[in-house]
Amino acid sequence: MTSRRSVLGGLAGIATLAPFGPLPAAAKSGSDIPLFRRGIGVSHALGWAEVEPDGSYGAAPFSSPRFRFDQVQRQSIRAAGFDFVRLAVDVGPFLAFSGAARDRLDEFLIGTVRDLIDADLGVIVDLHPSAMNPAYRPAALTEGVETPKFRAVLALLQRLAARLDRLAQDRTARLALELMNEPELPQAAWQPMLEAAYRAARSGSATLPLVLGGGSINAAAGLAALDMRLFAGDPRLIYTYHDYSPWQFTHQGVRGNPAFALDAIAYPAPSSAEAMIAAARQRMVGLALDGSAVEQAKAAQQTLPRYAGFDRSALERTFRQVSAWRMAQRLPAHAVLLGEFGVHRTPYLRTPEGSTAREHWLRDMRELAEAHGFAWACWTYAGAGGFALAENETGPGFDTATRRALGLLSP
Repeated sequence: MTSRRSVLGGLAGIATLAPFGPLPAAAKSGSDIPLFRRGIGVSHALGWAEVEPDGSYGAAPFSSPRFRFDQVQRQSIRAAGFDFVRLAVDVGPFLAFSGAARDRLDEFLIGTVRDLIDADLGVIVDLHPSAMNPAYRPAALTEGVETPKFRAVLALLQRLAARLDRLAQDRTARLALELMNEPELPQAAWQPMLEAAYRAARSGSATLPLVLGGGSINAAAGLAALDMRLFAGDPRLIYTYHDYSPWQFTHQGVRGNPAFALDAIAYPAPSSAEAMIAAARQRMVGLALDGSAVEQAKAAQQTLPRYAGFDRSALERTFRQVSAWRMAQRLPAHAVLLGEFGVHRTPYLRTPEGSTAREHWLRDMRELAEAHGFAWACWTYAGAGGFALAENETGPGFDTATRRALGLLSP
């Protein structure tokens, strides 16, 4: 499970949803955003809620052992040198439940945030739809501003912003609310929904820091295309993008991705693609692909000659583009968050050569983000999806190579 991909109960509270009118004056005069620096996604605690055989959520959709997020894990994240967590929250149960069941979910989320604050960690609460329940898959929630499911998302944003605002007032806490993870829409289609989401969150809190992405699955290009007129007067906004380039390297072996059949893709890429193509062909035979999967695999392999020679300088182009955008918008560098970057582990990436390549890529991404003054959150702490950074995918700690790549070892 990675980030690369009955409603009636959730609609019960919409009748009482406050109108999303003009923004409060406090939203325009609030103090600066918290300083988030080095973060890690946590997706195993409240992400990918369990679904019952009949397609519904159980009474406690985050209660099985795989959702365990205990004090030892939280303290290990802080002890490693991370200063904040990007907490992925599957919105489905929060939309499907109503009444006391929904209140219990809200309390569970707020309790998790409190526990992270007590561990001296900042928290970005990331609304992170999943496809576990088809009724609440990402595309189903973003079909239009006036659709019932998106209106339910707006109600959730308003409610959570108010709850998190109260938590921030009660404690010395670094908190923010991310409006939507990786909207699967072109930027122009996402813009009106982003504006509605922003107004909803601001109606819940005039001052809580908010995290905004530009659509197009949070591609960097989405930021450059944003219409900033609504947001320009609000100093408590963080702008996020995700970067897994080059996908041939970071997503090799990921089922459902064009890179699924690729193997032994190195970073920095060698000057010749011959060895990578041969390894990918061998993997393709072993997978016994057919039909459209064969065509997709062939198309992915055909990109490898263009991938040859890919290195840090190629990665840096995106960072320069984002920096140019944020300077044109007169934003401080720490108002930009590289919200996700990571590498899918495969048998190749567990070899000495592959492990070195993974460490090299993570280090380059982290160093480039820091050189440009951006906050960063790598993906992800624990889980079975292949992107987990914790040692043996469960932790609680991290192996030396990962800590070294992320700058978490003492000099």
